[in-house]
Amino acid sequence: MKSVFTTAVLTGLVIGAFGAGRVMAGTPFGGDDTGTIPSDAPKGPVTKCENNVGKAVAKLAGSIIKCHCTEASKPGQSDATEEPCEAKALAKFAKTKTVGCPACINLSSLATTVEGLVDSNNNQVWCDSTGTPFGGDDTGFKPDVTTTAGKAEAKCLCGVGKGVANIITAYGKCTASEALGKPPGDAAEDQCEAAAVTKFTTKTKTANCPACTNLASIATFVDGVLDGSNSLVYCGSPSGAFLE
Repeated sequence: MKSVFTTAVLTGLVIGAFGAGRVMAGTPFGGDDTGTIPSDAPKGPVTKCENNVGKAVAKLAGSIIKCHCTEASKPGQSDATEEPCEAKALAKFAKTKTVGCPACINLSSLATTVEGLVDSNNNQVWCDSTGTPFGGDDTGFKPDVTTTAGKAEAKCLCGVGKGVANIITAYGKCTASEALGKPPGDAAEDQCEAAAVTKFTTKTKTANCPACTNLASIATFVDGVLDGSNSLVYCGSPSGAFLE
């Protein structure tokens, strides 16, 4: 039977090797987040590249959301004028640097997925079915901005859309921080995400939004999509390696 001293020494070695400040590179993020912590976390080129791609994905989603706002809030806009706006955002995303990224990173595939998710779920924000359908590949409805009430509704919903874009950006930062071990662990990352959701649900103004606007529901939906899609960026295969 091991002595108390031997047990204490072994415990100390384990804690020293895999302590709270360490990043378990090449392991699943855990919790409700899909994806794998980069194989060379926290300081290698894979980590840097995947975090950079994650940041670019958030910018792309935010740009597409802004394109929807422009179409809905300005008279004479349509799917025909909105698509070039999205195309510009996609072209910018295509220039994202991928040096150091694993082979599973495919910007074209990512762009198609992000565009599809944002377009098909546009009705989460633009939910007032009394309006005019966006048309094309965009769900949702546009208010009549030739009226005072319609203008006010569009402005309000643009604000909600901006809030959604902020959640996406914040979640990306939370994930990147976990990959960097600042701070490490799923619990810390969840707290980071919760702070972003709280800011969205408590600070976003909805005074002139339609009755269908439900910030809590939108936040829950966005949370599920982002956590479930994390593996699209952090896609490297688990290595089981442990790095500082």
